[in-house]
Amino acid sequence: MSQVRKSPAEVSVVIPTLNAGDGFEALLEGIYRQRGVSVEVLVVDSGSTDGTVELARGYGATVHEIPRREFDHGATRNLGVSLCGGRYVALTVQDAVPADDNWLAAMVENLRADENVAGVYGRQTPHPEAGALARSFVNGLATASEARREQFVEDLEAYRATSAVERRRVAAFDDVSSCLRRSVWEEIPLERASFGEDLRWGKRVVEAGYKLVYEPRSVVRHSHERGGIYDLRRHYVDAALLRELFGAGPVGNLGGLLLGTPPAAVHRYRLLGKESGGESALYLAAVAARYAALSRLGAYLGGSERISRRSPRLHRFLSKGV
Repeated sequence: MSQVRKSPAEVSVVIPTLNAGDGFEALLEGIYRQRGVSVEVLVVDSGSTDGTVELARGYGATVHEIPRREFDHGATRNLGVSLCGGRYVALTVQDAVPADDNWLAAMVENLRADENVAGVYGRQTPHPEAGALARSFVNGLATASEARREQFVEDLEAYRATSAVERRRVAAFDDVSSCLRRSVWEEIPLERASFGEDLRWGKRVVEAGYKLVYEPRSVVRHSHERGGIYDLRRHYVDAALLRELFGAGPVGNLGGLLLGTPPAAVHRYRLLGKESGGESALYLAAVAARYAALSRLGAYLGGSERISRRSPRLHRFLSKGV
């Protein structure tokens, strides 16, 4: 790693950007409102043309520009961490907005209190204007829980003998809203990755004997309105990552796809009903059925090693834009 410069700030916030859009200013305002910690902001921009760079500099952020072709989810974040100097480094994304002025301090408290904590990640809630599907997705994630969690491996051999689902639970980490201990990052940097750099890092640090903490008092607003093709691709790359890291995906075979899709549609319909803003039952049923079919299909394809090995064109299509 490159030589880290010293910084008077306790926390450096690293944000990768590309045409960040209207919500970026709310993120910058939210960061500079944080209490209980001293903060510096470093933006790594990969070719914005919409004023993102100028806006960031106007708020006092340091901006490092790279060509778009050089962007990589893991390597670009490593670059950002290497260019800033805080003892702790918060990683977030350009459209995640702190819900209050305690977002950073709530994570940092965990790092100050226990030297064995390598990283902390926080709660996500949907944007107020989010549609029912986006709200149901965000509110159904593990990062929507109001219960704090500590994740660590007591017995490495016993951990490796558990199910893929359990190992993922222990290794879970989400850099939409997170904070790393720099000294651990220097030992275990993020890997180069087109997807899942945060889960890859989480797995490595817990297997190295460190703790991860999920801190629900640290909250950001973060959600997206996505189409069906995105749902297919997202679940494809997620399942491929699970197969790579833990040896199994969520949909193991064709029977699991066919038999599991109807219950998944019913489950999504119930979640949508809780988030409904007055949409008709027929509309919600159609949305639930489409989401279940495409997400389960993506998970089935991603869990099959044959797709990437025998169908490289399909693999490139399904891996694009996530």
